[in-house]
Amino acid sequence: MTGKPRRFGQHGSTLVATAMVLGAGLIAWFGGAPGVPSAPDGGPTATLPGRAAERPVAAFRTVSSGGLPTRLVIPAAGIDVPVTEVGVVVEAGVARWETAWRAAGHHVDSAMPGQPGNMVISGHVSVADPRNVAVFATLDRVRAGDVVEVYAGERGYRYVVETVVVVDPDATEVLRSDASAVVTLITCTRDLRHRLVVTGRLVGEISPGAPA
Repeated sequence: MTGKPRRFGQHGSTLVATAMVLGAGLIAWFGGAPGVPSAPDGGPTATLPGRAAERPVAAFRTVSSGGLPTRLVIPAAGIDVPVTEVGVVVEAGVARWETAWRAAGHHVDSAMPGQPGNMVISGHVSVADPRNVAVFATLDRVRAGDVVEVYAGERGYRYVVETVVVVDPDATEVLRSDASAVVTLITCTRDLRHRLVVTGRLVGEISPGAPA
């Protein structure tokens, strides 16, 4: 197909997105030269050690009424980046995820900040174009118990990391969603052979004026 890439609607892209997001096409998306693997001693499906022995428990009174994510902050990894929307496009008859340029990409079919469901955000671990930014270059520093903050404009939501795993590129189960309010962060491992997946659970809303 020629001309401008055709974008799927929010509801129509689910099946294609599930098949594509963790496939080999992400290697080209995240790009960059190979480095040392980030897989821990346990191999390609091992869980990295946590910083906290117990999962923090916090009650939250309300659920977000909506709003696209605009900013992602992970203090333990030194990550503070904008978030843009990414969907599925078709170029030359091949479906692939759009590339988030100088930002992390929120998958349009996934949950919104503070809402029930799985909010999927992916980003580059390395980039071929020096004008771009590898926003998740330090994501492998994250451990269980660390905090992930996702903002929708001025409203912020705090998630606590529960799992950090390395999976195969076709492990599409990490995109599944249920009634739990979680965030899933995805990038390539440093050798570009597997996917690093960080999952955190919503623990509350960030008070207005709180330090970010």
